[in-house]
Amino acid sequence: MKSKWLSVLFALVLAGGHLSAQTAGRPFKGRFYNEENRIYLTLDLYEATLSAPGLSFLGKMNGFMHGNIYGIWLLTNHKIEGKTATLRFSNDQGSDAQTVRLTALSDSVLTYKAVDGNSIRRVEKRKLVKIPSEMTFRRK
Repeated sequence: MKSKWLSVLFALVLAGGHLSAQTAGRPFKGRFYNEENRIYLTLDLYEATLSAPGLSFLGKMNGFMHGNIYGIWLLTNHKIEGKTATLRFSNDQGSDAQTVRLTALSDSVLTYKAVDGNSIRRVEKRKLVKIPSEMTFRRK
């Protein structure tokens, strides 16, 4: 019985190591969350492997943002320069766009800064209000 538990523990340790090895050195890949504003940022800036919820007919993409915002914002263009990535999002209707600069503080923490103002909004008390132009996202 003792060896069975050791085998299970060993398998869990290996699985955890494999997961962290996948994200190590790739700070712009994963699911990130801003708890204060309840916004999810799902990214894979290295390969187009993601499907936006309810929009799979668009095919694979590099990222999207959803949660406590109006609609789903799709990543349409991106550029990585060291620990900083510049992203261009468009809303699911194609009527608004937003440029965002992400900076990797570590493999699990990203800072978000809207460039030239903020177009992304959320509904509050039946009105559309802009989300903060600076936020911190943590790997979920």
